[in-house]
Amino acid sequence: MVPWRELLANPGPDGHIVQLYQDPDFYGEAIAHFSAEGIVRGESIILVATAENWKNISGRMTAKGFDNAELQRRGQLTVLDADLTLPKFIRHNHPDGGIFKDIARATIRKAHADGKYPRVRWWGEMVNVLYVQGNGRGSTRLEELFDEVAHEEQIAIFCSFLMDKYDKNIYDGPLGDVCRTHANLIPTDDYGRHRESVDHAVSEVFGSLDGEFIRSLGSARSLSPTGMPSSQALLLWLKQAVPSKFEEVLDRARSYEAVLAGRSHA
Repeated sequence: MVPWRELLANPGPDGHIVQLYQDPDFYGEAIAHFSAEGIVRGESIILVATAENWKNISGRMTAKGFDNAELQRRGQLTVLDADLTLPKFIRHNHPDGGIFKDIARATIRKAHADGKYPRVRWWGEMVNVLYVQGNGRGSTRLEELFDEVAHEEQIAIFCSFLMDKYDKNIYDGPLGDVCRTHANLIPTDDYGRHRESVDHAVSEVFGSLDGEFIRSLGSARSLSPTGMPSSQALLLWLKQAVPSKFEEVLDRARSYEAVLAGRSHA
């Protein structure tokens, strides 16, 4: 699996990437990195953030040496307020596809600045706003529309979801919806630590593994429904293959990752 920093630096012409986060540092750094890498490549950046989260992102951009006001003045950075933009195309708690695409295309066209910036990349959290509000259907539909826009307009799209990767409830629907509408999933800031935590939990829960089960685990790592670390693919497989043990694996992996994180900060 490509490291998340490399993935966000080079998302491809129409890549659709999603980040799961709980930590504001991981959240802000990922978005600032995605934006900074686009700027140094001469691309135009669209960021659709809540006012509170824009403070996090803009501060990190400034720390990286960028003048946000100057970037906006010359048209290389477009910043929209997620809470103000959403009502423009939400009808009866559901995105109106026609209105949304008109707004998205107009925003992208402006970001191109009459050809000055041939490439555009977009990060936004409107889908997460809907999800946090409990509007899962609206959130998923908006992600589907964004996926269509990514391919139709040939732009890279990155979004962030406030989701706990060890919460059993997200595996009953929300995470599946996220995987279905994205090409790549970034579930954590440290892939190695996540892999070690999940492997440790699996060995504790299942103990001595027979050959057939070990082969199944190996297959699970390579059969990701979308691009993601193998340890996350393994958790998705366990949810389907061994549901009676799944929650215990999640709980043990969470506990062990906390131990590893504590050691790294010691």
